This record gives sequence, C-alpha cells and structure tokens, in this order.
Amino acid sequence: MSKFKADLDRYRQKGNSSREIWLNPAVWAIGWYRLGNWLNVSPPTLILRIPLKVLSLLGNKFCEIFMEMCIDPSATIGEGLFIAHIGGVHINPEATLGRNCDIAHRVTIGTSAMGRKGAPTLGDNVYVGTGAAIIGKIRVASGAKIAANTLVINNIPEGATVMGVPGRVIMRPSPPSPAAASAVAEESTHA
Repeated sequence: MSKFKADLDRYRQKGNSSREIWLNPAVWAIGWYRLGNWLNVSPPTLILRIPLKVLSLLGNKFCEIFMEMCIDPSATIGEGLFIAHIGGVHINPEATLGRNCDIAHRVTIGTSAMGRKGAPTLGDNVYVGTGAAIIGKIRVASGAKIAANTLVINNIPEGATVMGVPGRVIMRPSPPSPAAASAVAEESTHA
C-alpha cells in the first residue's frame, strides 16, 4: 500500500487538497487497481483473499463500466501514478509503467492487433497526453512526452517528445553544454 500512498502524494504535489483527492474518481480507480495488484502479487491468507478478490473484482468492474477506466490488476505500475481525468483509460495486463507517470484521459496502453505480441513498457516520469495510443511490444524511455492523439508504435528514446500518427520524435533533450558537463564531472570528483 506504500505505492498508493505515493500516488496520493503526487496528487498533493500537483496542488489537490485532501477533499479533492478523495472525491476524484481517478484516485478511486487507482486504489482499486492497487488492491487488485496487491492481491495478485502478494496474496493474503485464503480466508481474507476470497472476500478481498470479490471486492476487488466488483470495484474494478464498477470503474470499467461507469468511469471507463480499465486498469488491469495484472499490469505492473510503479509508484506515483497520476491520472488527470477519468474516462477512456485502458492499461493492458501485460503493460509496465515506471514511477511518476502522468496519464491523461482517453489513453490506451495495450497490445497491437497487427500480430505483434506484447505490450508497452514505459520508463519513469513519462507523460501521455489525451487520446494517445501506445501499442505493441515497444519501450518508451524515461522522461518521454507523448503528445495528445499520438499513435506510438515504435520505441521512443529518453526525454524525447513524440507527436503525430504514427508518432514521430519532434524534440530531443539538448545535450549538456561542455561547461555544464565539466562542472558536473568536477563536482563528482570532489564528493
């Protein structure tokens, strides 16, 4: 449950009050995911597992039907998940998301229908904009930004910004200047 605490902390960092957090349906969807994932990863004793699995199943189905949020409990999601708005979020059971990812609404992170097996792996601190679809066995490296309504079907390098259908890298992080690189190297030798 420490991951759920980290999720709640991300909402607080973004300026949400406790009241806003607990009334946010996206937080409830994340909570149901965390419960279901915990039951899959480290199940409690049988006497607790059965009623909790039933409760988890009902909670996840409620989120799927009424909030259009399908975050499969088998997916691997790091701490600090932030979903800005409810509606249309689908995360495949085989998907892997790193820490502190931001997901907008109408986002699909899933498998490809073109015969390619596997689901995406997202690194840490990845932003996925509204309506984006990330499909297939691909890797989106840490710090990448996926623009709204982008279709990502290829690997994305670290820190890149991707836009379009199909998604193309439109911006890469600038390399550090020689002066900054030497300052970092000098700092590390003195530490």
